[in-house]
Amino acid sequence: MRKKGWIYSLALITTLFMTGCGDSEGESQLETQQMLDNRDYDGVIRKLESNANSGSDYMALASAYMGKAGFSISSLITKVADSGDSEDDAFVAFIQSATDSSDGDPLQNLKKSSFYYEKIVDGSRCTDDNASLSAFEKDICLYAGLSKVSQTAIAVSYISDDISTFGDDSDDAQLTASTCAMQYAFEGNKNNISSECMISNEETITFANGITYGVVTVTVNGETFEYLITPSDTAVVPRSTVITKGYCTVDDFTTRVDEKPNDSSYHACPLNETNSTNDEITTEEILVDALNNGVDSIGIALSDDVAEDVEEFKKEVLEANNRQDDTNQTITVEDIIKYLEEKN
Repeated sequence: MRKKGWIYSLALITTLFMTGCGDSEGESQLETQQMLDNRDYDGVIRKLESNANSGSDYMALASAYMGKAGFSISSLITKVADSGDSEDDAFVAFIQSATDSSDGDPLQNLKKSSFYYEKIVDGSRCTDDNASLSAFEKDICLYAGLSKVSQTAIAVSYISDDISTFGDDSDDAQLTASTCAMQYAFEGNKNNISSECMISNEETITFANGITYGVVTVTVNGETFEYLITPSDTAVVPRSTVITKGYCTVDDFTTRVDEKPNDSSYHACPLNETNSTNDEITTEEILVDALNNGVDSIGIALSDDVAEDVEEFKKEVLEANNRQDDTNQTITVEDIIKYLEEKN
């Protein structure tokens, strides 16, 4: 009951922040709130994104993008709490629950959501134990943190074949290949790669937006998967794999298809890029940075059951690496790789 009351108070704070005092600006904000209530998320984005200049605009846009991803603050809090009550690994339970509820392009929309929350309160303050934050600012840090932790959950689904089997010791060839590609990118060589994986020699490709990536194929149990690695200069390590969706030609991201055709001009397609823009999303950015910062933001926002539950996510990753007693509790790329291997 206490948790339900707390969720209600957060929703009330959001609504009060979105409404004015009856003037034209207040009426516009009330209209925006009604659009959010009616789940007209695209309408809110069309109305505000090109001219957002206030905290209420940023709050509305953050809420709209979270809604487009298939979530709300209250639903995410419930998912975190329920995962903490799971008899299994809490992080696995959250990953599966978040993926089941996601919609559209959840990773991109959640990134936009946290971006707009951090336009209200700078993200560095949300992870600073010494920052002086008002109650309202702590709430915004909580929202941003929930968005980031959810990005981590969704990212696992992009590098796996069947997220419903994640964590149950089943053999997911795509997840095995993904962890091998991550290890290769991190170390810059094939020396410590699992014997389950056969990695091709690295080549380079350049997309229409001018971005050049390293590209490798990884074969596991007769299945072959392609990965992009950034930056393209192989002398620079550590690097990271890029989160991709489908396949496209190097000349046109709009040619994206789910299955790779028998055509050498098609390659794994960066999730969030267009012919004119580069907004790559890497596994390190999401699985490492977002998880660390998301958990820290939630922890700084409040000392509540939700914070304890989400701390369990990091604890389980660290335990998989025998680091649970380390003074430094920051998760690394290698920690994530070992955790994913253990859960596969």
